[in-house]
Amino acid sequence: MGSKKEWVALSRLVKAHGVRGEVRGVLLTDVLENFQGRSTIRWRRDREIRELEIEGLRFHGSLLLFKFKGVDDRETARELVGGLLEIPLEELVPLPPGEYYWYQLLGLEVYTEEGEYLGVLEEIMETAGHDVYVVRKGDEEILLPAIKEVIKAVILDEGRMVIHLLEGLR
Repeated sequence: MGSKKEWVALSRLVKAHGVRGEVRGVLLTDVLENFQGRSTIRWRRDREIRELEIEGLRFHGSLLLFKFKGVDDRETARELVGGLLEIPLEELVPLPPGEYYWYQLLGLEVYTEEGEYLGVLEEIMETAGHDVYVVRKGDEEILLPAIKEVIKAVILDEGRMVIHLLEGLR
């Protein structure tokens, strides 16, 4: 009995672009090597799944423009909007020690160095300088800069993150 394959989303398709079938995608990773040399990618929206053949890929500001085989006009491109582009977990490019993919961090329980539970890391926002982790507990929300002065330990096998709470972060 084989194990169920796990998939990781690399991009969310947000808008048709132009009239030749390109689709804009928001990056869900900053490890672009995961796209390199890839001829196919899985597209998923809710329960609908397709395998798409990548014909072209280029930057458009902070977005990626995807061109897929058989998607040659704006109408067909629109049908893909809202879908996620995914690859198998085992095909992800390995990261150096101390670096993590977003899917690994989302859902971690966040504690101070003193052991106080702050909540769950529910969202990651990209900013010009560094990512910001959004930690929520009930109605409370704390925004943590993803910098080494704040993030002290990520313990994936225990599902937790330990942070140093700088003055003014609450």
